[in-house]
Amino acid sequence: MSSSINISFNFSPVMEADKVNKKDYRSSASNNYSADVIDLENEVTTIEIEAINEASASEKAESIAFEMGIQVSYINIYKQF
Repeated sequence: MSSSINISFNFSPVMEADKVNKKDYRSSASNNYSADVIDLENEVTTIEIEAINEASASEKAESIAFEMGIQVSYINIYKQF
């Protein structure tokens, strides 16, 4: 099965300013992503995912959608900061 994948990054200027003022002690092993899975009838299902990178997040989203019985048309991946 093949599906299109779009990747976006969500952040605000306030969040960027906060990053400068404090150190981030989170593990860099995984990040939080949100995936909008769009099926063949243009219905959107949003899935929260923890993954190492965007490619891994899209694979997990597609796998979860398959388990839910969703036939994926395309997936939008959003990295949460």
